[in-house]
Amino acid sequence: MRRHWLLSGVCVTLAVTAALSAPLRFQSGRAVSINLECDVCKTGVALARRLLDEGKKSLVPEVARIICLYSYKEAPQVCHGVVKLWQPMFMYALDHVYLDPDDVCGQYLGAGCSNASIPQFDYFWNISLPPNPKPPVKPISPPKSGAPRLRILHLSDVHIDALYSVGASADCGLPTCCRRSDGMPPSSKRRAAYWGDYNCDLPWWTADNSFKQIARDRQFDLIYFTGDLPDHHVWEQTRQEEIALYSGFTQLVQKYFPGVPLVVAMGNHESVPVNSFPPRYIVGNDSMDWLYTKVWQLLSPWIPADQKANVLRGGYYTQLLRPGLRVVSLNMNYGGDLNWWLLGNLTDPDGQYQWFIDVLQRDEDSGEKVHVLGHIPPNGVIKGYSWNYFKIAERYESTIAGHFFGHTHLDNFAVMLDPANQTRAFGTIYVSGSLKTSQNPSYRIYEVDGNYSGASFQVLSYSNYIFNLTEANLAGQGREPVGFLEYNTTSAYDMQLAFPQSWADLVRRFESDDSLFQKFYRFHYKLNVPSDQPSVCTGNCKRKFICHFRNARKHDKTFPC
Repeated sequence: MRRHWLLSGVCVTLAVTAALSAPLRFQSGRAVSINLECDVCKTGVALARRLLDEGKKSLVPEVARIICLYSYKEAPQVCHGVVKLWQPMFMYALDHVYLDPDDVCGQYLGAGCSNASIPQFDYFWNISLPPNPKPPVKPISPPKSGAPRLRILHLSDVHIDALYSVGASADCGLPTCCRRSDGMPPSSKRRAAYWGDYNCDLPWWTADNSFKQIARDRQFDLIYFTGDLPDHHVWEQTRQEEIALYSGFTQLVQKYFPGVPLVVAMGNHESVPVNSFPPRYIVGNDSMDWLYTKVWQLLSPWIPADQKANVLRGGYYTQLLRPGLRVVSLNMNYGGDLNWWLLGNLTDPDGQYQWFIDVLQRDEDSGEKVHVLGHIPPNGVIKGYSWNYFKIAERYESTIAGHFFGHTHLDNFAVMLDPANQTRAFGTIYVSGSLKTSQNPSYRIYEVDGNYSGASFQVLSYSNYIFNLTEANLAGQGREPVGFLEYNTTSAYDMQLAFPQSWADLVRRFESDDSLFQKFYRFHYKLNVPSDQPSVCTGNCKRKFICHFRNARKHDKTFPC
């Protein structure tokens, strides 16, 4: 998940020495004013630039540690860890682009600090489409009564902490807690409960129990997992731990869902350090070979052998799941604005989008439908990556039947609207909430038109399920948490078929029916609205949501909010 407490500082660890710890205060709840953050950030960037200009590049990491420790008063293990892990990526960035203080600090601290941004991340490149004309668009036909349906389980952002310790401090002052190494709390402080804590990541036994209950209580034909297995102790990450988590996850899937096809997308936390996904032009120890090779080995029971080269090249692949239904798993981390390896060349890293287009063209020619999976939603990546995704989706709207993402930990969606006809929707971006305990753990099951010749493979409805973490912990270790239906789109939104146009119509109904919108708002936070958010979302809060629903491209002002 991309969080601001890990953005400005961690992501700019070396280039923006001053901002190193700024985001961490968001997670640990420290009250550091935006003005102080901004001043320290700009001073730090300017100092880093001066050291580089004077040929003192080796001093930048040490300056970063000092600012982290004494300006933001972060724990030594956090400061030392993030600087060590992020050093290769940001030294590479410093060697390839000039980083201006206003640009960098505006990019990660927002307009309250500077209206500027890193210009490379706003660079727009235009993907080439084949000369084949776009087929005439036909309305999506509702399935006949009694037509077969597919049920698809959507899991995302599990974030397992293998070192979670019951009784450890859940309010430790670090960016995330609940490890014995984070300290044991005095009696007056909150302790890590057995099934998990809202300020921590998921214990292994809670993940195991969740999978067991899903397997026992729900029926489904396919599993889509849109990434993020590791915990948020990002300053302590090791490659060995990441691989061990991936191995444990595949064992859970094989244990509880034997024989069920699994499709996986790369989350931004899968790499070490987090968000670091260098393209193939980065070789040696900094390359992604360590991860992609192991991922291929662990996922090979579910991925066709002919996709090995794609997984090893860039962590993406495709496979035919059913006659007429293909899935494409994209590595959306190639569009992450914290992935500073991209500053060497932002144009279609590793040729993933061109490969994506080639797959879609073959599917269009053969009449197959496609589901697209990724981690970061298309409106959450850098501008060029976002707008080109939209361009591809619009060209192949008659082939792509669904877009499935995660990353935010929250229940959300966005509608793809035709720029030439702003009332016509041609796609829906589904964003599922997390199994992690940011709010209540959740998962989703889609009902999809399918399993017969001529099926549209469009989502017809979905049901969201949650576990009430507070109730589970009050019941204690001896009583397993029970997942329950939070809502179904048909009954909650009076949406007979969840086609793209139905979601566009729902947004219009949100504008006029505030009680309906407030229902979505509670679902967005999985019935657990955080204390730092308004309990009722009105005015500018509501306008921001409406704007988000209608803008499936980053920084797009085409559609009214």
